[in-house]
Amino acid sequence: MSTPATLTLSASDIAKLADVGRSTVSNWRNRYPDFPQPVAGDTTSPRFAKTEVEQWLEDHGKKVKDISLGRHLWSAMNGIRGAIEAEEAGAVAADLIVWRYVSDRESDGFDDALPAETQWSQLVGSGMSRDMAELIRKGMWAYEESHPEPAPLFNAIHSSSPGYDQARDQELLLSLALPVVDHLGLEQLEEAFESFQDQITRSVRRGYDSAATSDTLVNLVATLASSIPGPVHDPAVGSGRMLMATARHGENRTALTGQDIDPRAVIQANQRALLAEHARVDLRHGDVFAVNHFDQALAQVVVMDPPYGVRGHNTEHLYLDPRLPYGTPPKSSMDLAWLQLATWYLGTGGRAFVLQPAGSAFRGGAEAKIRAAMLQAGTIEAIIALPAGLASHTRIPLNLWVLARPGEVSDADRVLMIDHSETKDIDPDALTTALQDWRENRTVPTALPAEAVSIADILTVADKTDVNPRRWLSSGMDAPDLESVRSTVESLHRAAASTRKLTKLTAGSIAAGTQPPKLVSITDLEKAGSLEVLRTRETIRDADRGTDGTPIVSGAWIRGDAETRTVELGLFKTTPTITQPGDVLLQNTGGLAARVDAEGGRVLTSNSFHLLRPLSDNLRPEFLAEFIVSAHNRSQAQGAAIQRIRLQDLKVPLLPVEQQDSILERLTEVRTLQESATGILDAARQSRDALVDATSAGTISIG
Repeated sequence: MSTPATLTLSASDIAKLADVGRSTVSNWRNRYPDFPQPVAGDTTSPRFAKTEVEQWLEDHGKKVKDISLGRHLWSAMNGIRGAIEAEEAGAVAADLIVWRYVSDRESDGFDDALPAETQWSQLVGSGMSRDMAELIRKGMWAYEESHPEPAPLFNAIHSSSPGYDQARDQELLLSLALPVVDHLGLEQLEEAFESFQDQITRSVRRGYDSAATSDTLVNLVATLASSIPGPVHDPAVGSGRMLMATARHGENRTALTGQDIDPRAVIQANQRALLAEHARVDLRHGDVFAVNHFDQALAQVVVMDPPYGVRGHNTEHLYLDPRLPYGTPPKSSMDLAWLQLATWYLGTGGRAFVLQPAGSAFRGGAEAKIRAAMLQAGTIEAIIALPAGLASHTRIPLNLWVLARPGEVSDADRVLMIDHSETKDIDPDALTTALQDWRENRTVPTALPAEAVSIADILTVADKTDVNPRRWLSSGMDAPDLESVRSTVESLHRAAASTRKLTKLTAGSIAAGTQPPKLVSITDLEKAGSLEVLRTRETIRDADRGTDGTPIVSGAWIRGDAETRTVELGLFKTTPTITQPGDVLLQNTGGLAARVDAEGGRVLTSNSFHLLRPLSDNLRPEFLAEFIVSAHNRSQAQGAAIQRIRLQDLKVPLLPVEQQDSILERLTEVRTLQESATGILDAARQSRDALVDATSAGTISIG
């Protein structure tokens, strides 16, 4: 057995480990001489030994949380993300996890036919070198040659990517990832793979995982399909998350099949299946509308979260495609084609569970005709309306379609409609029970907003063939009850009672001015040494912002909203610009706004913002933030499309610090009143809506 190398943590990892902010970790490093010293990285992105940090936290009585295996791997690979695309780094890490699974003698997936020098124990014991990368490539080729079924299984380590020194960069990637992978227990490989893929998908946010279905939707579909035994097929399999989850939840999953247009996604899906030790897996690459790799009626369960609203190109051949018996969808959207594919691959007694945008249930034209044909053929069994925001890549509301082979729906005359669109917490078990009761007994659930709608009624509503549950279910079922209406009214009373009177700001406290104060530009304040103006040295694209790392400065945050997005400091090639307590953040593009950062520790990632750092006690940061957003300054905006105000055109009045403090006292009162008024407005709006809706539904009576 090899001796695992030292695991290291970034400052962001330490913050996550201790459940504190990034700035707290910086304070610990400055205040405590015994805080562990960096063992890797550089001054911009230091890395610390995990065991030393955990011991220090324990010695100082700090809380220690567990960091996921994927987070460790993400942190290690993050060191090179400034030089290599995240997708490339992620693919290398995934390859390495799978390689250990098949090349480690202690692993259940070990292949003893591999060349001895390529096996895991030999690799980790020989030290990192370019020879190691070559040995790994040699072993991967050998494995794929002797196991053609899931091929291709590996991609990044032995692929050629133009634009960078592949040997140098892959050597660095391997040197970062290999110690972490070697630290994993063999029973942890699948968990680490899943966790890491989720981590990188959340960070990249632009299709790294082409089937980046949210965990909520994956769990929902897999749970609903659990009552249907038999093999599973996914015509838009992506990285296989939904397919594998469905396999875990059901019985007699004797075969798992799928197809995807993205070759990288198919590799991920094959890797996922291998680590999960699924037998009889057949995943193919190809455009399912151009090349059909699978036979009709091959699965009892079809699950799918296809791309929404994809425009068809060169789709003339689809007019002759036997898999689309109910009509060819318009080129503007292939949504209704996916639904027909789902029924084509179903075996007798099977069911398909397909996620679709809500629009596919009510758009007119060719799509309405396809829906009508599917209803008449008896393929639509149930449709569930889901809340907006469940998908990971869009906030549009979705519907979940439950489909059967022609003539095999539970009720030939009715479709079960369930409106779950206003529900905050999806209950997969309740929905599974509802669908099973409908399928077996044609029982309409009473615990859910549901109704069995006549197909004849649907077909006679104009020419829309609208099957959207929101259209058919009574809104009265969602009307607020007596207690909720009373609660909203009580909230309104509390909001009104919390309003404080103005004591500092009165009409009598305002006198006539004797002369205008001198207006000083931001540029002049900088020249005089009263102010330092900073900007970011490099920009970070939106795709690289995530939810782990250092908080960023954004326009929404400057305007007073909460900002949850973060960025890993390792992405910066130069020293990043980070705020200190008392800094003023300014947005002068697309509107004028300013805010004081009372805590510090935020990083600038965009040139749309300036950091104004007061250097003199004669300039209050709060005064600067208030008075820089004046009518005079807003009037300096230039530009036709996106308006911008030049920094040298922004001016603030030059006032004694005592007068600044006096004005700030009164402005603070106004700010507090403004916040209270906003609370009253929100409470009043909720009370008004509750009273109208509940009265209309008859759930309350006002005396």
